[in-house]
Amino acid sequence: MIRSFPKFLALILLGMILTQCSDKSSGEYVQEGLEHLKHEEYDSAKKSFLKAIEKDANNADGYYNLGGIYNYEKKFTDAEQAFKTVLKIDPTHHNGWYSLGYTYELMGKKEESEESYKKYRRLKGKMDSFMDQKEH
Repeated sequence: MIRSFPKFLALILLGMILTQCSDKSSGEYVQEGLEHLKHEEYDSAKKSFLKAIEKDANNADGYYNLGGIYNYEKKFTDAEQAFKTVLKIDPTHHNGWYSLGYTYELMGKKEESEESYKKYRRLKGKMDSFMDQKEH
């Protein structure tokens, strides 16, 4: 019994090390999801984005891409919530404003759509202006 204990302990340690090595970061799950999207593997992409959010509840990219999947699935209320979460995390996420506007458009919410597009254009304009100044 005593001789087998070191082997048992070694197996437990090895198992712990292997699970830590295979554990992906939130950002890695987003990248995995984007790879799935390239191959039109929407269910797999969705799972990856959900894992990214599970790992880091403040991962705006995870929510943003999940919102796109929900729009594709015609789950517009879920998409709206995903994009609102993006904007709660990062109010300057201009693509989040655009995508929320697009979702509202799909939902037939014209006023909300226009308001989101207006915020997108303002933020995008500021970003473009900043990038132009940075280049010169």
